[in-house]
Amino acid sequence: MEKIIYRVAPNYKSLDAWVKQLPDYFTDHGKTIFKSRNEVKIFECGGQLLNVKSFKVPNWINRFVYVYFRGSKAERSFRYAQNFLRLGISTPEAVAFIECHSNGLLKNSFYVSLHCQYDFTLREVLNYQVPGREEILKQWIKFTYEKLHLNGVFHLDYSPGNTLINKIGDSYEFNIIDLNRMKFREIPFVLGLKNFRQLDTDIKTIEFIAKEYAMLNGEDSSAAVRKLKEFHLANVSSRRRHMKIKKFIRGIFRSGRDD
Repeated sequence: MEKIIYRVAPNYKSLDAWVKQLPDYFTDHGKTIFKSRNEVKIFECGGQLLNVKSFKVPNWINRFVYVYFRGSKAERSFRYAQNFLRLGISTPEAVAFIECHSNGLLKNSFYVSLHCQYDFTLREVLNYQVPGREEILKQWIKFTYEKLHLNGVFHLDYSPGNTLINKIGDSYEFNIIDLNRMKFREIPFVLGLKNFRQLDTDIKTIEFIAKEYAMLNGEDSSAAVRKLKEFHLANVSSRRRHMKIKKFIRGIFRSGRDD
């Protein structure tokens, strides 16, 4: 039995009919701006530019878990975005989420937000592609500490592509995206440092970030540098192991097809 569950934010009730038909509309309409495990498209509707993320169909266990225990990635994205805005943390405004259930299990899910125009992402900053790099990083580290960590927000996928940046005069505005994996808890200094482990940047930048974060916390900068280097190197090693495992599994499947 097929069932659609959806929720539209109060400010966007005029889009209710459009949201409800989105599962049938998504594949053949809109402009794709990202496609990997998930697909992101832009739609124009009701004078609004909308960003729609279609999540990959989860494995069989999570198809059950996301319905009865945890909430889908789409529903969590919607809820966490509303939490962010209540806390004064910039993120694209949540419009709706949609879940498609089949025989009591989650099949497809979609998260709809306003589309966020931006000048560049943190990735370009870390890759030395944007002028004023040091000042941007200083403001971003302060944003992370004051807006996220002091509010008890720990982004579990705080990777460079998930911070969108706009330059406004001499300051920078940071919008956080990809919100479906969060923890809300008190964040002591060392855990806060750990939030910078996924940056995939050079050691000099890791040292700079550690020192700036330590200064904001009133902690020892040398100890912070050592600890963040540990987190960074552990993350690099973990990614390499993961890639080797994926490569090994792909090799097995290719070998099976050749037989």
